[in-house]
Amino acid sequence: MPTFEPFAALRPDSKYAAEFAALPYDVYSREEARSEIRRHPLSFLRIDKAEATLPSLIAEDDPRVYQQAALAFEESQTNGILQLDTDETYYIYQLSDGTHTQSGFVGCVAVSDYETNQIRKHEFTRPDKERDRVRHVEQLQAHTGPILLAHQTDPQLEAIVTTVTAGDSLYDFSVDGVTHRIYKITNRNHLLTIGSQFARHDALYIADGHHRAAAAAIAASRTDQEEAQRFLGVSFPQDQLRILGYHRVVEDLYGQSVVDFLERLAHRFTITKGRAEQTKSHQIEMYLNRQWYTLSYNSERIGTKANLDVSILQEELLTPLLGIEDPRTDARIQFVGGHKGYAGLEQIVDSGHAAVAFHLHPTSIEDLMAVADAGEVMPPKSTWFEPKLRSGLLIHPFDS
Repeated sequence: MPTFEPFAALRPDSKYAAEFAALPYDVYSREEARSEIRRHPLSFLRIDKAEATLPSLIAEDDPRVYQQAALAFEESQTNGILQLDTDETYYIYQLSDGTHTQSGFVGCVAVSDYETNQIRKHEFTRPDKERDRVRHVEQLQAHTGPILLAHQTDPQLEAIVTTVTAGDSLYDFSVDGVTHRIYKITNRNHLLTIGSQFARHDALYIADGHHRAAAAAIAASRTDQEEAQRFLGVSFPQDQLRILGYHRVVEDLYGQSVVDFLERLAHRFTITKGRAEQTKSHQIEMYLNRQWYTLSYNSERIGTKANLDVSILQEELLTPLLGIEDPRTDARIQFVGGHKGYAGLEQIVDSGHAAVAFHLHPTSIEDLMAVADAGEVMPPKSTWFEPKLRSGLLIHPFDS
């Protein structure tokens, strides 16, 4: 029975919200973040990815990066961009891109639930990325980006969403084709119901934000501060989350010719020229030498994780045929979000930045939950969620 609690949010004045909010820090490279800040000088990236505001010769993990983040954070409060709500409450975060709408509850979850697996994980984390977020949390004394969570569909929670979103919102703005709305929940009965309903669930599932969650747990272990013992999350019902494929490109064929690589590949997959008419599980589309191929895998593997397309690609192709032993650390592989589509993969390969690309069918939320329930771990970058939350709209400070 996971804990899901209200909190007093530090949040932007409504007139600044659209310019202040930003996509998560890890969506951008340093240069991309720098360009984004030039376009939007108030951008939350000044706080969330502060290295983008410093000269390139300063390393991304230099202490000055975190000091700069804290200065920008304090400045945003001093000049009135960020203001603290006086009451602890829940919020609803609704995203819509015209064809899809999803509404999630924003609140705080307990570090102790994360440690006892009532908040379930499905990915390994990288120590360097953990360290970065730990230092960020400790310097700012706040959780600045919510962890994306999933919960089993709950009719009582959905009834609250319907009622609350029929009223006025705190924020309502559109950027990059996505409308973001935040609602504050003030009805006392709703507040009581939300906490009690979440407590009826067996678990919450991390959909995205494993490094932020791990960092929150590490930071909590280093302090007695009460607010540090819980961290910020936004939980959506499982049937509303939309997952796209998370694709891969590899820079070379591991010393093989195209002919030799295809010949070896044919021992493991049925290969047909052209893209599949419709993507489906156990069919991986490959772009090589300006030609699309469909790779069909016809065997069943033992285990929940083993039959995921990302696992099949990794264990049956990337490791044995292309020498990618650990995709978390191998510089020869890059991951391409599902929003880039076929054209994005073609551009990377045709420009010479990679030799081969793999377009993957999306992992389902049911598979994600099954892997987490089984205590297994997916390969890195197995899921790409769209639309993306914006950071900076609701912040969890430790000192109210």
